[in-house]
Amino acid sequence: MSRAPGEGSGPLASLPRYQSAAAPERSADSVWPLLVTPGSGLDPHAVAAFLRHLLAPPESLFSGVLRLPAPLPVTARGHAPMRALERLTGVLLTAWVDTVRDHLAAGARDVSLSGGLDSAALCAMAAQYAPSQVRAWTMDVHFADETERRNAGLVARTAGVPLVELSIPDAVLPDLFELAVLANETAIINARAVASFAFYAEARKQGATVMLSGAGADEVLMGNPGALAGARARVAEDRALADRVLRAPGPGEWKDSWEEPHAPGATEELRYAAWVLRELVLPPELRGALAHGITLRTPYLDSRFADVALGLPADLLLREETGKWLFRHALRSLVPKEVRFARKMPRYALTALSSPVRERWLELYRAWLSPARLQPLECVDPSATLALLDQYVRLAPEDSQASAMDRLLMRLVSLAMLHARAEAPPPCPES
Repeated sequence: MSRAPGEGSGPLASLPRYQSAAAPERSADSVWPLLVTPGSGLDPHAVAAFLRHLLAPPESLFSGVLRLPAPLPVTARGHAPMRALERLTGVLLTAWVDTVRDHLAAGARDVSLSGGLDSAALCAMAAQYAPSQVRAWTMDVHFADETERRNAGLVARTAGVPLVELSIPDAVLPDLFELAVLANETAIINARAVASFAFYAEARKQGATVMLSGAGADEVLMGNPGALAGARARVAEDRALADRVLRAPGPGEWKDSWEEPHAPGATEELRYAAWVLRELVLPPELRGALAHGITLRTPYLDSRFADVALGLPADLLLREETGKWLFRHALRSLVPKEVRFARKMPRYALTALSSPVRERWLELYRAWLSPARLQPLECVDPSATLALLDQYVRLAPEDSQASAMDRLLMRLVSLAMLHARAEAPPPCPES
């Protein structure tokens, strides 16, 4: 049976469940079965809060629907002398091996292999546990990093597993955008999420059913030391642009997007991790895979491993601006050195302006950012949005403003699509 997005193996591995505000006894992992009344749509106040990164649970984008995230664990990173290095390496490795083996024992035989450390380790462990039974899957898309693609091939050869390279043409991404948004049940901010949707569709056609993913390793192992500062900068950009297209002014004082009043015992690191995972990382992975009948397993977010990882001393995870140091050390006999210490690649650099099918993306933007599509959202000013779009199309692809503008335009297109779908639910609720 496929695992629904709300049925993960830990609070960080699952997406919030939805609950009807009017009938609390009705809840579901997907929002669509709860929207049985025509005209439900998105809540204008929630849309404005979402665009300003201020929409916190239990609020959701959808009128009359609440989000119920799993409570966050109470953890804290301790301190340990260097003499504890090998002991903690053993503790971390044991937790990781036991967790991954349990997922393999449950039937996982496919691995999503990006070429980074986290998926490489899963591939190597799977090959040891189930020789000649494992397949690795990787995505061939024009914005994929060449170093990671080469590393994916190296890892597969070293582990002795077949590598299935799925080609995702750029031309299909604009056409799949709406389907991906409706499957994710939230806004999409980059083409990578659409490519993931296409990737899982093709993998399912070729027989994948239960797949291991390295998603979440960075969040529990301090894999990206500059993530928090970078997120604050992006959020500030997003808020400034959102104010240009929203009818009502924003609040006088801003708070961090990952503040959670209902998680008072959680550290900032953990609250930020939960926000990144629930808002950005997991929807295109868990829901994107499930939409095509694939169950995605995320061992790094399993409580058995995540609780250990989140309790490790920070000084054993960060070394000279390199994150996940202790984990890299623990995997020294399993993963090639050039993969363990490969540079971290940014994931969100692609914009419509830099796409080989730029005009097709712009057609999509113009179609969904028309006054007829935006007026129903109520809080968005169509004229201001079209002015922003006009400014955007005049930018050079490498312009420093392009990325933030593209994120906002994709969010607005996504919201228009979600509203249209929510206003006209199907006659029979989906199951």
